[in-house]
Amino acid sequence: MNLVDTHCHLTIRHFRKDIDHVILRAKERGLILIVTSSISPEDFFSSLKIMEKYKDYVYVTLGLHPPGVTRETFKQTVKLIEKYKRNILGVGEVGLDFYHVKSEDLRKLQQETFREFIRLSKKFELPLVVHSRDAMKLTLDILKEEDADNVVLHCFTGNQEDAKIAMEHGWLISIPTAVVNRPQFHPIAKIVSLNHMVLETDSPFLSPFRGQRNEPANVFYAAVKVAEIKNEPLGKIAEITTKNALNLFGLESTND
Repeated sequence: MNLVDTHCHLTIRHFRKDIDHVILRAKERGLILIVTSSISPEDFFSSLKIMEKYKDYVYVTLGLHPPGVTRETFKQTVKLIEKYKRNILGVGEVGLDFYHVKSEDLRKLQQETFREFIRLSKKFELPLVVHSRDAMKLTLDILKEEDADNVVLHCFTGNQEDAKIAMEHGWLISIPTAVVNRPQFHPIAKIVSLNHMVLETDSPFLSPFRGQRNEPANVFYAAVKVAEIKNEPLGKIAEITTKNALNLFGLESTND
């Protein structure tokens, strides 16, 4: 059984002491690749080092976490995307976060930069990894207005109607490991078709086990829970979500 963790953060300090073992456990659990998402210019260079160390197993997307958006960090991130466009799998995570950011000026800046990131992803034909927190309707509206394609909605927290809109536009919805122990994710896991679904851990966050650090190997438990919710074989969940992930990132050849 092959699995993919489409979104995690291996540069976070929680992995500093045992990342070799984290990668080993992921391989033992059947993960064929891991995508680590950089959230700032500084974080990107740390991500590159990890990608080089675990070549052809750990891949990187390059983005800017919405709460960290300033005009300067945006300019820096755009320059990095332009320079490293052949080294990254996608643009992201980028998007809107109205949970952490209350300033109307900063929210407006998030929207402006989000539109620019969408355009950049289209220009370089790179997938777009979208972060949305307390701003799902506006996020979807901007994606529609910018005619975004090849989109994955990371750690999807919208409602069922939002999910239907996303699927109508051909965007992927990512189900996190939190589906195991947070019932609010169950209706989305049920309604989203397998052809529009990928899996992620967002580790070290959103652990399926309360009080424990999350890690890529735990994407297995997301697959198990989705299989239970959908009343489908675990193998089918793994096969289709992995295929979706490989297609999204243009890595079909890794699934040998």
